[in-house]
Amino acid sequence: MKPESISPKTRYNVEALSRGLEILSLFSDERPALSFSQIIGLLDLNKSTVYRMLATLESMHFLEQDSATRLYRPGIGVLKLGFTAINSMEVSQVAHNHLEKLSIQLGETVSLAVLDGFRTIYVDRIRNQAIVGVVLKIGSSLPAHCSSLGKVLLADLSAAELEALLAEHPLTAYTPQTLTTPEALYKELDEIRQRGYAFGNDELAVGLRAVSAPVRDSSRRAVAAVNVTGLSVNMTQERIVNEVIPALVETVRQISISLGYSTI
Repeated sequence: MKPESISPKTRYNVEALSRGLEILSLFSDERPALSFSQIIGLLDLNKSTVYRMLATLESMHFLEQDSATRLYRPGIGVLKLGFTAINSMEVSQVAHNHLEKLSIQLGETVSLAVLDGFRTIYVDRIRNQAIVGVVLKIGSSLPAHCSSLGKVLLADLSAAELEALLAEHPLTAYTPQTLTTPEALYKELDEIRQRGYAFGNDELAVGLRAVSAPVRDSSRRAVAAVNVTGLSVNMTQERIVNEVIPALVETVRQISISLGYSTI
């Protein structure tokens, strides 16, 4: 073979990296989740090689495996690779117009976030310019225990998943109102499961209040959460109950339905 027939870029390909990216490229709108055997069949590689690649991608959060179905799907690591491409991702793309409408309706900041371990990552945010306090943007992340977004997503985890996370992550105090013991967090998560939404009262920053509700997909799991955040002086208890919660619950219901969620 003549030297000029070899692509300069091809000469420097790293086989393991190429295979990992090839696995990620198997997932699409038509194939959002795949089994171990399906991946082997599509790649035509031996089982041990595929297993090692999947284990590596899962450990780095580029893939996640459903404990019930054993199916693999792209994980939060894929999202972290490039937040400039977030709008192309299904949840963010479906949710964006709904978030804008909710922000205009209430005149408050509205955010969409996902859970990555014990942290929430903001994947979309419609900011009310009147808000003051913590400055967050797309790609920002916070510990899950100190925000309504994080708490409503933690509430959807199993007891075993929660126990494992709390064993590795301290509950750091950000204000006097932050939950700092597992007992207090467990109690609040139970209340969140019963009512279907979470409150954030001065837990991240004094003077800010928030309400969050989960976005669910066709499997009924919480794949993201939406919150409404505002100054405590504007987000009174009466307004939260009578105006904010009904509007928020309806918004996440519409987004969830668009993702295939059904109450039937």
